[in-house]
Amino acid sequence: MKTIQFIGTEDKIENLHLALGIADNEMPQQSETRVYVVDTHKVFNKSHSELTDDEFMTLAETDGNVLTLHIFQKHYNIGEFDEPHYVIRFINLPKFD
Repeated sequence: MKTIQFIGTEDKIENLHLALGIADNEMPQQSETRVYVVDTHKVFNKSHSELTDDEFMTLAETDGNVLTLHIFQKHYNIGEFDEPHYVIRFINLPKFD
């Protein structure tokens, strides 16, 4: 869901929308960075660098290894993802409230 609040008359708001030349689905949106962690022992057919973001995300989600930056920092600092067989990707995704 996208929420944008414009203050002004209806004409001014419509003129702004036309001046920007953007459709509703192109409106800027908030995003959040998630950390996806994959155990390379579970990647059989490809190198982790050959995986698309969608493939990488699916593997991480299957193992429950999708973290916010704050939670990843905590886990990393205690050595949880310090093994050489873990690889990570930072992926920005739209944030829906």
